[in-house]
Amino acid sequence: MQKYNYEEAISFFGKLPHFEPPKDSHSPKKDFFSLDAELALLEKLNNPQNDLKYIHVAGTNGKGSTIAYITSVLIESGLKVGTFTSPFLYRYNELFKVNNTDISDKEFGRLFSKVKPAYDELAAKNIFPSEYEILTVMSFIYFKEMGCDIVVLEVSMGGRTDTTNVIPSPLVTVITPISYDHMSILGNTLTEIATEKAGIIKKGTVVVSAPQEPETQRVIERTCTEKNVSLEYTKIPSLIERSLQGQSFKLDRIYKTKLLGSYQIENASTALLVIDKLKEKAFSFSDEAIERGISKTEWFGRFTVVRENPYVIVDGGHNRQGAAVLRRSLEEYFPGKKITFLLGILADKEVDIILDELMPIAKKCYVAAVPNKRTMDPQILAKMIRTRGVEATVLVEDIALENIIKENEITCIEGSLYLIKKIINPG
Repeated sequence: MQKYNYEEAISFFGKLPHFEPPKDSHSPKKDFFSLDAELALLEKLNNPQNDLKYIHVAGTNGKGSTIAYITSVLIESGLKVGTFTSPFLYRYNELFKVNNTDISDKEFGRLFSKVKPAYDELAAKNIFPSEYEILTVMSFIYFKEMGCDIVVLEVSMGGRTDTTNVIPSPLVTVITPISYDHMSILGNTLTEIATEKAGIIKKGTVVVSAPQEPETQRVIERTCTEKNVSLEYTKIPSLIERSLQGQSFKLDRIYKTKLLGSYQIENASTALLVIDKLKEKAFSFSDEAIERGISKTEWFGRFTVVRENPYVIVDGGHNRQGAAVLRRSLEEYFPGKKITFLLGILADKEVDIILDELMPIAKKCYVAAVPNKRTMDPQILAKMIRTRGVEATVLVEDIALENIIKENEITCIEGSLYLIKKIINPG
């Protein structure tokens, strides 16, 4: 009998402690997390994670869109695909989907009702699985019950101690571009960060990696050698045509994608290499299904044009690499144009580096608080912007987006998915 409904489950999660990165980024807390509590919870629930096949995706940037490409191709090929991605923008239901359909409120409550008694037993022994550990466990049960052919898992942070790293060896392990982020947890050098992310590589898998910095590449190659697994890097595709309606590119054949941004054809190339690796494992994909999958892929929040004339672009990039590719894309799509930015950034990000990247193409900036207690003070952010010679206005009240849009040819809402959640709805 179902004991809890959706609202009761969400209320429970709301009372749990929420993750806060350590404030001291000079001394990374690499053992801040442990998977022991999650493994104990899975054991009580008969280890549902062991009955599924996986594609496991880690990296700093490009994870979401790479997963979207992979999932779209798998669905077009007739497979039932579970996906676990994070964070969610609007509702917990977004975290796990089957064939791109969010879990329903009813199913969410039913799954929580299955997991909560096991959680209570562990809590009585002073073992407390975290919010995301419980959610990850719920997703495994859901995907198993739904009979998913493949599950695509996104690493939330790092890799080695991420909640998704309790699975058996996946069919394919994917490493998207690695950059500086979450340094208070993962480390202050690319070697340290890459070591944490490469912690998802297991014996028996095959590894697909986007092109990486030499420092990162050495870590990935060393890990693959230690685990005795094969590694192949994504090929750089040739751009054929690019417009605000989409892009076409060539690898072995010509593909089209609706996703914008210069980096999105590279993410598509990574996804296509993953499909090639699945072919080697006896999965069947027609060229037509692959082309349809790439062309139908949608991903909100990475250089997404939500309005034209005047243009409004949303981008959730929140680290140095994300800012760099955003600037590159803005310069490619709007050559010679100055951009009005609406910025909100979390205080634990590399704010100076992000601003140094974006302000040279800025016309002016509007600054808002991110709806998260980790937000940077908008007054401080505005002051940092002004020191770079750019006008900055702090938006104290609710964001009057319409007024900003009317006054500017190009507006880019940038800095945090939490900010996008506050001011715009993709539906």
